[in-house]
Amino acid sequence: MKNRAFRIILAVLLIGSVALLSGCGKSKPDQPVVDSVQQPQEQTSISEETFELHGDYAIDITNLGMALKFYLRIAEDNSFVLSANRQFSDNRGSGTIGEMSGTYLMIYSDSTPESSKTATFERVGPNLVFRSTLPYGTAKISFEKEDDENPEIVYNLTADKYVYEEYYDTYLGFDHVDGVDYNYVLELGAGAKYKLTSRYNEGEETAAFIEMGSFRIGAGGILITPESEEELAGSIAGDGALEIAVRSIATSDRVNTVFRVATTAEHVGTWYAQDEAGTSASLELDYFGGYLFSSSNAYTEEGAFEVSQGTITFTQEGQEPITGTKGGYMLQASFASQPWIFYDAAIQGEFTGGTMVNEAFRANLELRANGSFSLEIVDEENETALVDEVGLFTIAAGPMAFMVTLTSDQETVRVGQIWPTGLNMTFDIGGTNYSFLLTK
Repeated sequence: MKNRAFRIILAVLLIGSVALLSGCGKSKPDQPVVDSVQQPQEQTSISEETFELHGDYAIDITNLGMALKFYLRIAEDNSFVLSANRQFSDNRGSGTIGEMSGTYLMIYSDSTPESSKTATFERVGPNLVFRSTLPYGTAKISFEKEDDENPEIVYNLTADKYVYEEYYDTYLGFDHVDGVDYNYVLELGAGAKYKLTSRYNEGEETAAFIEMGSFRIGAGGILITPESEEELAGSIAGDGALEIAVRSIATSDRVNTVFRVATTAEHVGTWYAQDEAGTSASLELDYFGGYLFSSSNAYTEEGAFEVSQGTITFTQEGQEPITGTKGGYMLQASFASQPWIFYDAAIQGEFTGGTMVNEAFRANLELRANGSFSLEIVDEENETALVDEVGLFTIAAGPMAFMVTLTSDQETVRVGQIWPTGLNMTFDIGGTNYSFLLTK
């Protein structure tokens, strides 16, 4: 209540100041707001890192319940604009920013003293952590959410600043310890955040260890700070390779490992297809521009691939290149003179989930490599089948995410969004629309 009252008082004071300035005219432009963030002095000659408020930020709200990423730009005069793209070609909210005692207030241009439209945030390192809902277009984005499975984990609405952007990429590293091969994937991204994934074989299964934290560039090298640990110094080679100390598993000692850029990381994945005759095929795209095609009729081929503006080119050694299209969870190309329609592994298989409106309703959806689906929705409380359909699915770009459309043999059409966490589907049951989040 105290923080909320403070924000209300802050809003009133700053809105009043804006109204006064608009009536009298500004004698000089606002001064940029900067934040001086103390960094550990150990192992580096840089004792203090200074981040200015102005710049571009990414806001990803996937953990807050919607697979959406949008952008914030703050100018040197402390004006701001929100947009669905980083070109800022569409305005989803704009205004000016004020500050009082470490709390910042975004005052939207359509805000008035009678009907205020604001958002508050605090600064943590280069990033912004919101302490109130954020107006975005006609929506109001919640500033925090408990994890569905672990209420002790609370996700915060954060704007991650683009700092050290020239180093943003996916890097690969390898190690062999005590007879075990470890494959490392290091991702550096907005907000000066990193994610390190270590994959290794544990018996017949593939296990993974994930470490997250922050990084910065200084003193001629890279410095990482794992969550709940001290900062560690690494190096950057002339060819862009990184050397940092990493753990292969949670309990292992850190070992210096070299990481190099994965040239085709954004396209890595496995794709599946099935033709009308029932022949199945898979296509694997790797981190270094290599591909492997295999089909159930025992044909395989491998080579190199390149992607440019939705066109993918496959080159087998000694053969003429072949081209196809890639985008929106679909890939179309010909192998061995046969055309194939592939679907991303992320939208293949069985998805299940319920709805919070009626917890007894549960849906089971299977998407297959031949473009077909089967859907079953049951009322578990009454042991009643509410929907039992089969048909074909299609994928198309939507305003905020890619859309999957299910068209049954009875021509019933059902539509949903493809999220990183699963499928957000809307089903009409007895004349009422219910939202389901379906996951594997």
